[in-house]
Amino acid sequence: MSTPHLKVLISGAGIAGPCLAYWLARTRLRTSITIVERSRTPRVTGQAIDIHGSAIEILKRMNLLDAVRSCYTTEEGTAFLDSSGKAIAQFGAGENFTAQYEILRGDLSRLLLEATETSDNIKYVYGDPITSLKQTDSDINVTFAGGSEDTFDLVVAADGATSSTRPMILDEQILKDGYKFLGQYNAFFSIPSRPDDSRMWQIYNLRKGLCIMKRPHRNPSTMGSYLCITMPARGRRDPTVEDAMDKGADETKRMLHSYFDDAGWEAKRVLEAMDHAEDFYMSRAAQVKLPKWSNGRAVLLGDAAWATFGSGTTLAIGGAYMLAGELSRIQSSSDIPQALKRYEEIFRPIYTKMEDPIPGFPQIMFPQTALGLGVRDSALWFLSKTKVYKLFGGGPEIEWELQSYDWADV
Repeated sequence: MSTPHLKVLISGAGIAGPCLAYWLARTRLRTSITIVERSRTPRVTGQAIDIHGSAIEILKRMNLLDAVRSCYTTEEGTAFLDSSGKAIAQFGAGENFTAQYEILRGDLSRLLLEATETSDNIKYVYGDPITSLKQTDSDINVTFAGGSEDTFDLVVAADGATSSTRPMILDEQILKDGYKFLGQYNAFFSIPSRPDDSRMWQIYNLRKGLCIMKRPHRNPSTMGSYLCITMPARGRRDPTVEDAMDKGADETKRMLHSYFDDAGWEAKRVLEAMDHAEDFYMSRAAQVKLPKWSNGRAVLLGDAAWATFGSGTTLAIGGAYMLAGELSRIQSSSDIPQALKRYEEIFRPIYTKMEDPIPGFPQIMFPQTALGLGVRDSALWFLSKTKVYKLFGGGPEIEWELQSYDWADV
C-alpha cells in the first residue's frame, strides 16, 4: 500500500504545535503542514517554565536537550522574603520550586521554531487565524481571517487555554464548564537587572493575595518580574482586575499601580520598570478539563485540551509526541478519526495523573483569609480554616515534611 499524503493544519505556534509538526514531518507519512498563529510575529516572550519527566527524553530525541540546557535561566533556587528583602526560607534548585530544566517559555518556543521552520514540508503563517471549520467525511474546509479558504485532512487546535479554535471542533455540551479559572491573575514582564540582584527566584507575599516575584534570566541585563493577584477561592474574579484587562495594557498597568504602590520590598523599582516594559502581558491562571479532545478529523492538543497548572509544558511535549506516533500508523486519510481516538485513549491516563494542582493551589501560595501560606521560624506554614500545616527543616534547606497542628497549638 502506498504511503498516505497528509495535509495538516495546526492552529498555534507556541510549544505543542511546533513539537507536533516536528515529529509528523519525520514519520513515514508524506506530510504538508501549515501552522497558523494569531499573532503577527513569533511570540517569543513569557515566564519561566519547567520541563520534567518524559518530556526531557523527547527533547533529547529531538537533539534539543543541550540547547535547552544552554538556555537555563541560571536560577539557583527559591527564596521567600519579608518586606525588607530578607530571606526567611529558601530552597535549592531541583528541590521543589526551581526545576532542573528551567527555561523561559520564549526560549523554548524559539528553539522549536528553529527546529521546524527550515523543513520543506512545514510552513508558518502569522496574523491569519482560523475563523471557521466545516467537516466532511473526507476532509475539513477551513476559512481564515484574511478571507482565504483551504481544505485539510487534519486540523489540530494547539492555540492555548483560551483557544478560539476549540469551540469550532467540540460542541457546547462537551465544552460546558471545561474552562476553570483558578482565581489567580499574573502579570509578566522583564525589568533591567542590577549587579547585586540575586540569582534566586525571590517571592514576597503581601496580605490579601498580592505577591511580587523576581526571577533571573540567562540574559544578564534583564530579570523576569511577576505581579500576582490571588483570590480567596477558585473561580472567584476581581471586577477591578477584569475591567482593567478588558481595556488593555495601559489600564492594566494603572490598576497594578493601585494594588502594589507602597507594597514594600522592591515594589517601586518593579512598577517603574513595568511602565516601560515592551514584553508586558497579564493573564488568568486557568485549568482546562474536557471529557473529549477529538471530533472526526479535528483534535485539541496542549493547553487547548488540558491546560494544567505546573505541568502544561511537559504535557504539551508528551501529547504532541504521542499524537504524531498514532497518526504515523494510518494507512489512508480515512484512518485519521480512529488514530485520534487511539491517541486520546493512550494519553488521557497519563494526563489524569498530572491534571490537578495540589488542593487549594494557587490559593495556598499566598496569604488569604481562608487558605494561604506564611513563613515563620525557617518554615512554611499552610493555613486552612481548621488546621495549620508546617513544612519544616533546618538551615537554608527546608525538608518537605508535613505536620498538622490545631490553631490553638500554634
